[in-house]
Amino acid sequence: MALCVALCALMLALTLAGCAPDPDDAGLAGQPPEPVATINSVDGPVWLGAPPTAVTIDNETLDEISRAVVPLRARGCGPVSNGTAFAVASGLLIGAAHVIAGASAVEIDVVAGESATAVSFPVEVVGFSEARDLALLRTAAPVPPLGVDRGRLGAITAVLGYPAGASLEVSPARIEHYVYASGLWGDGTRRRVYVLAADVRAGQSGGPLVDQQGSVVGVAFAAVPGLADIGFALNRDELMGFLVSSGVEARIDYLGRTVVRAKPEELREVPNGRCALR
Repeated sequence: MALCVALCALMLALTLAGCAPDPDDAGLAGQPPEPVATINSVDGPVWLGAPPTAVTIDNETLDEISRAVVPLRARGCGPVSNGTAFAVASGLLIGAAHVIAGASAVEIDVVAGESATAVSFPVEVVGFSEARDLALLRTAAPVPPLGVDRGRLGAITAVLGYPAGASLEVSPARIEHYVYASGLWGDGTRRRVYVLAADVRAGQSGGPLVDQQGSVVGVAFAAVPGLADIGFALNRDELMGFLVSSGVEARIDYLGRTVVRAKPEELREVPNGRCALR
């Protein structure tokens, strides 16, 4: 079973980002009025407050998001590995690489028809990045894509996912900090991530971090073992860079809007790593 905490050891060596492409998501949001936890970084402590108790997303928007977020299962490395995936274009899903690493069969469940019956669809791996912990999955399932936007420090957001492969949960989250994360094991891992005041749990890896307008602003992939209510999400730049490296046309236009265009049928299947990555 793949845990959201599977890669947290990589996250504990943090470097605060001195600058970022988007001025609203650089650096620190500052010490919260009542910090409940800290993480030591090479540039000093990173403070985190308690997660928000609620996030305001209107029902229509939440319904749209829910149709675009699906449970992800991987088989072939012992116990079934559960995670979450979401659509970024017609026929293409984003998931966490560590959830599907080494798997011989990967599938999603999609609720179809008026009976609300879940139907399983196989997916093909057409993009895989161990360094970013992202996977691009091709599917014939009718999953509507979500828009992508930039995150903002201090914003109240939500992580959507399927803890333990069960029902969809919406976990309120606040973007506390923007950092570079380096691996403790000397593997050269370096990611641009958000530190979240949020309860990110097993099965939510690969789930979208969405703002109150329903746009994806990050991808949840890890939590800190032993410290409650601290999670991590890759930011928009990491997601966009991964899409481009996987052969998808992804860019930010002159108005700051994210544009994703893809022809899934033209993408080739790629290896999906080793079971040891889980």
